[in-house]
Amino acid sequence: PPPPRQLPDRPKRGCRPPNGVLPPVIPRLTVTAEESEEAQGSPQGGGLRTGSSLHLQSRRLSNSSVSSTGSSSLLEDSEDDVLSDTECRSQGIVHLEHGEDTSQKKAWHTIKTMVNLPVISPFKKRYSWVQLAGHTGSFKAADSGKILKRFSENEKECFERLMKDPLRSCVPCFHGVVERDGESYIQLDDLLTDFEGPSVMDCKMGIRTYLEEELAKAREKPKLRKDMYKKMIEVDPLAPTAEENAQHAVTKPRYMQWRETISSSANLGFRIEGIKKADGTCNTNFKTTKTQEQVLQVFVEFIEGNTTILKKYLKRLQEINVILESSDFFKRHEVVGSSLLFVHDGSGNANVWLIDFGKTTLLPDGQTLDHRIPWQEGNREDGYLLGLDNLIGILESITER
Repeated sequence: PPPPRQLPDRPKRGCRPPNGVLPPVIPRLTVTAEESEEAQGSPQGGGLRTGSSLHLQSRRLSNSSVSSTGSSSLLEDSEDDVLSDTECRSQGIVHLEHGEDTSQKKAWHTIKTMVNLPVISPFKKRYSWVQLAGHTGSFKAADSGKILKRFSENEKECFERLMKDPLRSCVPCFHGVVERDGESYIQLDDLLTDFEGPSVMDCKMGIRTYLEEELAKAREKPKLRKDMYKKMIEVDPLAPTAEENAQHAVTKPRYMQWRETISSSANLGFRIEGIKKADGTCNTNFKTTKTQEQVLQVFVEFIEGNTTILKKYLKRLQEINVILESSDFFKRHEVVGSSLLFVHDGSGNANVWLIDFGKTTLLPDGQTLDHRIPWQEGNREDGYLLGLDNLIGILESITER
């Protein structure tokens, strides 16, 4: 009889923290935001709506893709501002086109997906890449367990500093810069590698998701934006002023600041961007999810009553809080547009990471931030720890129910 086939050794994971915290791990495929109009916000918010079915056009990922939070310049449009270009109607069951193994020509059977979340990840090597909607040019497949993200000098420098900071255990491991097809990419760990059928939530941290420089730049050349006006009235028809209604347009700074106030960003210091559940249902309709009770209900539905997962999330957030308080990187950076990525699966694995540092900005020498005090233009406070405090409080209140 032929000798038994030897299975390849599982690749060793780098950046394992010494304190026993679950190692970094992300999805085999992540689907980014579709370049279409954002779903109309519910006046109630908070509920996961999965009744509708969405058929999205699939694409080969040979062209790569862009995440909703990808940023290659500190002065690019803020992620919230660009939501008018990147958010998509991604509720319901997602149907994927079948890919073929490029060497064995066999159709794959199971796909792990995430929709409209700021992470991207490849299939196992035996599968072709498949992408649902989104821009092209920001992400490519890498070797097993890694992803390539479009190069940003600012983000590269952030990761280089993070790898020397206690926060190293809370972020994807950075593996340097690589060239692919004539373009530069930063190489990061695929955080979903070790999860089976993961459920994923993205929480955008901070009381604002635009840089002070972006706001100042937008004021220098105020331009009336009809697209942003349309976004505004889709969520709240009463939001525009009489003048804005007459013009059928709003300025970019006006939209940027309004966008934060309708969600929980301004009052809680974070907001839920999107959720993909293990059954394939996706929801990004959280624009008006604003109150603590609404956010709590979303978390309850996300964990589906699993107290083991809830306790792991809570413990991890508490660990992250301690590490942030001791981090020199965190003290010396304005952290804007970054997210906490929550991931769990049916086996009880659960973890949280900090992701997306394209707009994280090093402060002038000697300046530090509190990350909790209110933002006033010029003080550069981002409210990150305010948001984390509220997240921890919400999860603690769920455990007490």
